Amino acid sequence: MSTEASSKTPSIAYLNPDGVARGWILIAAVSTPYLLWLLFKLKKFGWLVSFTVFVLAPFLINYFIIADTNAGLLVWAITLIDWGVFLFLLKNSYNTWREPDFKNTPGSDFE
Repeated sequence: MSTEASSKTPSIAYLNPDGVARGWILIAAVSTPYLLWLLFKLKKFGWLVSFTVFVLAPFLINYFIIADTNAGLLVWAITLIDWGVFLFLLKNSYNTWREPDFKNTPGSDFE
């Protein structure tokens, strides 16, 4: 048997894909409630509805209704893509928002 040693070393994602996936899940689990709280405080209810329709609904449908493994993986992939698109659109549109009305009110936590 012969092996070929290349000059490139495997990346961390190649060595431990389960750990990388768990790290992304942890980041999403921590950042999503904070993001939703900020959208609620800023009264961006359209963004909250779009999050519910595009991210939360497929997640719940997959969790409660879909029993087939392959169909479940497809819906998970669609949900992850929708979550990424939602974050991308949110990132590109928040610069056009005007400052909130509660900025100068007493007890405001807006920074």
